[in-house]
Amino acid sequence: MSDDVGLSLETTMRALLLAALNNLDLDAQIEVLVKAGVGNTEIAKMTGLTAKAVGVRKVRMNKKKKGAK
Repeated sequence: MSDDVGLSLETTMRALLLAALNNLDLDAQIEVLVKAGVGNTEIAKMTGLTAKAVGVRKVRMNKKKKGAK
């Protein structure tokens, strides 16, 4: 597979993810992306946050879940 095809597939996947997440709030977007196995850096690129901010939100979301149980 050539690099162009790989890049095209990556771009297509990113566009599909962004379209699917469009109506969700930021925390819900991050939760879906984390479950899909996307890393903090990629989530940051998709959401406009920094990778560090994504990490902080993930920790807060995990604490909320633990507190809700």
